[in-house]
Amino acid sequence: MANKLQIRRKKILDLLSQVPISSTQQLAESTDVSTETMRKDLDALAEEGRIIKVHGGVALANIASEIPFDLRAKENVDLKIKIATAAARLVEKGDAILMENCTTNLELAKVLAQDPELLQTLVVVTNSFAIASLFNSGGLCQRLFFLGGWVSPQEHATHGYQTTKMMQEVHVNKAFISGAAISDQLMITGYYDDDVAFQKTAMQCADEIILMLDSSKFGKNALLTVAHLSDMDYLVTNKSFPKEQIKEITGMNVSYILAQ
Repeated sequence: MANKLQIRRKKILDLLSQVPISSTQQLAESTDVSTETMRKDLDALAEEGRIIKVHGGVALANIASEIPFDLRAKENVDLKIKIATAAARLVEKGDAILMENCTTNLELAKVLAQDPELLQTLVVVTNSFAIASLFNSGGLCQRLFFLGGWVSPQEHATHGYQTTKMMQEVHVNKAFISGAAISDQLMITGYYDDDVAFQKTAMQCADEIILMLDSSKFGKNALLTVAHLSDMDYLVTNKSFPKEQIKEITGMNVSYILAQ
């Protein structure tokens, strides 16, 4: 029989399944416990990988991508800037680059915008209105190719079959992608069909694939398979690995770049 603690934590998960995010205070009031007790419950659920902490509160881990883009953009900003700065060093003059809609790519776009001499030589392909806007609708780069499709107001981006179909006609030097989760077996996974389809198509139309992941994504599994890490050309992350694991990664012909 479940004890009071198990019952309360199940209720927390049930409450979070009904809303995108909730605050510690709101959950404490809904379960009739103190905020200190709720913090302990949330820490335990986060440790189990059941929830994640986001700007303004917490959310279920398996619906993280339903959290609006603007809220996700405020999370782990320092880490994203470090990863974006390291990834930007891979961009060369004259490159055609694909930038999927994700918060780390938005930081990458900001880094590139600080180097107008480089940016003016780049052809940028994206489905992100935020990135297109940052590049002045292509006015700051050599050219900008926007991938059309259904528009998501929450994500400020296009998505769906038409988006990936249009991408199939494109060829780029480098594709910059992120991921929802990467397992201990180094399998990259996602929660949503559109995200996974976009990333798989991106891998087909690029000479090099740069995977950007912060440390919170490791050791987790989502429902849908994107690819194995060995299918990537670069892993840019703030996560440090033991020497043996770095050797394993580089042995798969994946360049490991530690963002510091």
